[in-house]
Amino acid sequence: MNILGEKVRIRDRIPGDSLQEIIWEMDAEIRHADPPAGKLLNSQRFSIETLEGEHIGSCSLYNWTDTDIQFGIRIGNKHYWNKGYGTDATNALVNYCFVTSGIERIWLKVLPWNTRAIKCYEKCGFTRAGWLALDGYDFALMEIRKPEIGYSGE
Repeated sequence: MNILGEKVRIRDRIPGDSLQEIIWEMDAEIRHADPPAGKLLNSQRFSIETLEGEHIGSCSLYNWTDTDIQFGIRIGNKHYWNKGYGTDATNALVNYCFVTSGIERIWLKVLPWNTRAIKCYEKCGFTRAGWLALDGYDFALMEIRKPEIGYSGE
């Protein structure tokens, strides 16, 4: 897979990606903002890189049904935080899902104090959809639905 955004490329994972992601996972700030919680069924993980080819994060699609799918993203390289890379990657993958599949709803869970992530998701069109208590965490649920008419991914 190769999905282009304005700032990023979402691509299939390669062997070298795992080592970098383990290093990011060891960072307490990153781990605190994105705790492992819940089951991941039928998941597919991708890597996020800059258009210049630098691996800066990962994103996942999982727990999908015929009409909806769960989304997750992590920009692990802090140098790229607050610069629009997460927003661009989110928009690119959401658009790809809506244009190329029968998916009608994409949802995610986020810790309610993670305002940076929530602002990113809201910029991409996600709205708040409720709350979920899971594995000792209280998550805000957010979702975006495919427009009914004329969705072209723009």
